[in-house]
Amino acid sequence: MLNARTLTALRIFEVVGRLMSFSRAADELCVTTGAISQQIRKLEEEIGSPLFVRSARSLKMTATGETLFANIVQPLNTLALAVDSVKTRDTERIIRLKATPSFALHWLIPRLTEFHRTHPFIRVEVLAALSVLDDAPLDYDIAIDYSPSHRASEHNVRFMMNEYLLPVMSPHYRGNRDWTAAEAWQDIAFLHDTEAWANADRHSEWNVWLTQMQIQPLQNADHYYFNRVDMAIEAAAAGLGVAMARLSLVQDNLKSGRLIAPCERVMSPASYWLRVSEARMEDPHILALVQWIGVQCEVSKVLE
Repeated sequence: MLNARTLTALRIFEVVGRLMSFSRAADELCVTTGAISQQIRKLEEEIGSPLFVRSARSLKMTATGETLFANIVQPLNTLALAVDSVKTRDTERIIRLKATPSFALHWLIPRLTEFHRTHPFIRVEVLAALSVLDDAPLDYDIAIDYSPSHRASEHNVRFMMNEYLLPVMSPHYRGNRDWTAAEAWQDIAFLHDTEAWANADRHSEWNVWLTQMQIQPLQNADHYYFNRVDMAIEAAAAGLGVAMARLSLVQDNLKSGRLIAPCERVMSPASYWLRVSEARMEDPHILALVQWIGVQCEVSKVLE
């Protein structure tokens, strides 16, 4: 059986291995960097092998470190879950949910008030990050990603909902053009999200829509680039040009008339996917949030 000192050292090693930084691990655990180094050194002495290769600007795990890390993550998460399960019902429970920034800001957060009202002892901590399903499932309980459908084969990933692409612009930018005509697209400003999903081409979403509409707009067109779709949408609202929007993110702006969508929508090649950390699959608090998200997705379909 592990003694308390070794268990503490393993927990510190897990945090350092997850963050790959002694100083960031010290910040997370609210201790000094020296204390972190001392614990890792003692663990290395107990194991009889170095766990990290240290240099002035980088930190890398040794083969021994990688093996140990792979074998302790699941047990430590399971232990944390066991502790959570014996806490009293009235103890506040924090769930870490990681999502792509635009989806978190424009779809998830506006709906969280209702979840907190019905689940007063659960607090959802929202973390924004790109390509969240590529991360090792160590620093979140639930992740929501916007990715092409082939990601469905990944472990613990389940389908959430489809997304639709449609061009949006300010009412002023619309002018008198007939936007259903191909020639209307020859000399306008295109606003792009350059990081629509992991490894996406910077023109990916626009190319999908234009191809399905059989439009070739490259002649005399201007192009403006943003690494978040909500920035492209805001630029469109300001009158800079036409943004390729995702329907789930602009429904309120379309209802208010702040933005208009004069053309048809098409289904995006990417959808929303939800991943639950393996150690949390049976956690009733996690399952309550997952079920609530599913209901919200069904409501969104009705409102489309």
